[in-house]
Amino acid sequence: MDEETIKALVQQQKDAEARAKANAEEQGKWSLDNLSVGYTMESNMFDYEQIKESETFGLKKYNDAVYRGEIEVQKREGYGVMVYRKCRVYEGQWIQDYREGKGYERYSNGNKYEGDFKRGKADGKGVYNWANGEVYDGEWKAGVKDGYGMWRGIFGDSYLG
Repeated sequence: MDEETIKALVQQQKDAEARAKANAEEQGKWSLDNLSVGYTMESNMFDYEQIKESETFGLKKYNDAVYRGEIEVQKREGYGVMVYRKCRVYEGQWIQDYREGKGYERYSNGNKYEGDFKRGKADGKGVYNWANGEVYDGEWKAGVKDGYGMWRGIFGDSYLG
């Protein structure tokens, strides 16, 4: 390994530790009673400010999460955002209370997925970005990589198939 690669890996580790510390601090602040309709989007899935003006916009509170978005007949339906206590976020489309259609998810470990969802799981075409810089761009089925795709590692290595 060359010096530049070692520096990059050390920086990635420091960044991961900083994210973990920020997540721990955020968990300490969590209180469903203090959550409001205010939210800043991480993705460009939809215009949150426009959705807030919708007749169907609402807020649903769960034990470990809060949903802000369109609600029809007591179910998440349309566009919305789900923010979890453990710093996980989903922004995207919902059908009958399931993540369905296009969406973006950031997991508590910093990994991210953007693409198609079906019945709450990655399904169709999507891109998964690991916090360490690895990327998988390809097909998914029921939450699992399935079909054609390309994986790129942090050292310039890749796999296509």
